[in-house]
Amino acid sequence: MVDELIRCGTREAVVCPGSRSAPLARALLSAERAGRLRLHVRPDERSAGFLALGLAAATGTVTPVVVTSGTAVANLLPAMVEATYSGVPLMALTADRPAAYRGTGANQTIVQDRLFADASVCEVDVDGTTPVSDSGAAALRARVDRIVAAALAIGRGGAVHLNVRLVEPLVPDEERLPDLPAGRGDGPWTELRHLHGGRAGHRAVAKLDVSRKTLVIAGSGAPDVPELAQVPTIAEPNAPAPETPVHPLAAATFGRDDCRPEQIVVLGRPTLHRGVARLLADPRIDVTVVADGDDYPDVSANARRVVAGVDVVGECGDEWLEICEAASELAAAAVRDVVSAHEPLTGLHVAAAVADSLRTGEQLVLGASNPVRDASWAGLPFPGVDVHAGRGAAGIDGTVATAIGIALARDRAHADEIRPPRTIALMGDLTFLHDAGALLIGPGEPRPESLTIVVANDSGGGIFETLEAGAPALRGSFERIFGTPQAVDIAALCDAYGVGHEEVADLRDLLAVLHPDTDVDGIRVVEVATSRAGRRELHDELTRKAALG
Repeated sequence: MVDELIRCGTREAVVCPGSRSAPLARALLSAERAGRLRLHVRPDERSAGFLALGLAAATGTVTPVVVTSGTAVANLLPAMVEATYSGVPLMALTADRPAAYRGTGANQTIVQDRLFADASVCEVDVDGTTPVSDSGAAALRARVDRIVAAALAIGRGGAVHLNVRLVEPLVPDEERLPDLPAGRGDGPWTELRHLHGGRAGHRAVAKLDVSRKTLVIAGSGAPDVPELAQVPTIAEPNAPAPETPVHPLAAATFGRDDCRPEQIVVLGRPTLHRGVARLLADPRIDVTVVADGDDYPDVSANARRVVAGVDVVGECGDEWLEICEAASELAAAAVRDVVSAHEPLTGLHVAAAVADSLRTGEQLVLGASNPVRDASWAGLPFPGVDVHAGRGAAGIDGTVATAIGIALARDRAHADEIRPPRTIALMGDLTFLHDAGALLIGPGEPRPESLTIVVANDSGGGIFETLEAGAPALRGSFERIFGTPQAVDIAALCDAYGVGHEEVADLRDLLAVLHPDTDVDGIRVVEVATSRAGRRELHDELTRKAALG
């Protein structure tokens, strides 16, 4: 199985210690010693799952995470959900006990082969309790190829589960490698190409006349469509940077009768902005969704058509382009004005400073809730900066581990450079604390060379300040069950894990700490004290100032 995974492109793997999974772990270690892949070992299965997710997202290749039986498997569920809904080829490679052990009271035995039925795109159960014949090895390789193809399928790919039942003895009596049944040449046993795109001549392409007032909405996972380059585009931070960008706060202006687009083209999966959601739900606007699979975004059931591509005709009118440019500039100016006038510091100030520090070739990892939205308001995406955000299920869990995985993959891709490009991660304090255990990296394990984790610490759940639960009339119950304040000494926490920590109090110091020429050796955490008080009023002021007329 390990040999076939490598033949299918796997170059990174994550292992959690366990007895039942020993054969899988030893096979991966042997592959690393042979220079065929890089292995990462973590004691916490939940963080290990997100580390593998980060590696898979950054490399675009199937990345297995190996765990033992029982609750170890269940700990992978959050990462599997995110990977499936983000289309990331994460593999849960889980060791199981023989089927006969079920119902006998055997230790660490659960029904785990169907645990990810709704959180994966493919599940395969392998009986590894009997000797493998040549024909059995061929069948096993073919099954690995099938599951890899499912993980990588365009429009339908995502997390996969390969459950392997193993029986004692789980390790040999002495250090030796088993005889490996031969594969086919240098590649996979079976090349499966039918899941990697539609048949020639069978792609559903819609003609799009952009002489009509046209707006593109690009969300998470949006493809780069050069034919739409001239069309004004509201892009979320982890979408490709558009050539004709429009600030997301301009969506309010497009709701006016004299500024309303006639048609919208949706790329990827938009999840961030309520103003955009209102546009997509407007029955007066003709909505076209471009998608590869059957899981396409149409929350309001307002899409007129779902297509595989567009055939662009005509050109955008000058008047429409001027409206979009004016609306975008008004929104961007509103952000600049509010940020410069508002005190104390908020997460939006921090996001603006992080955005200002980014340079071409660097990458940014964004936490859920406020940070990804703040980054959008700060102007992201930028050309030449790769942005990663877990928008599949949009949870805060696993963000630190994901960032570490993404940074490790970038370092490896630039291994010949003296100084690899920086990776910066921006997240809130609860997101950081939720996954602080990911900072536990054992001696000798691969570590990021330049990862800066910026923590906007507003002591709690700032996102709720702006939602319905944060309304003034409900403040009596807010702080305990939504605000969830915390007083963790983050500096001491970082010290316990042997991770560098810096605390800054103002924007000037933050910009200095984040300057591209600042040397970062490994992982450092930059903590910025922010406030969520007044965050609701800040949002209201931005919305008001960004609206035209």
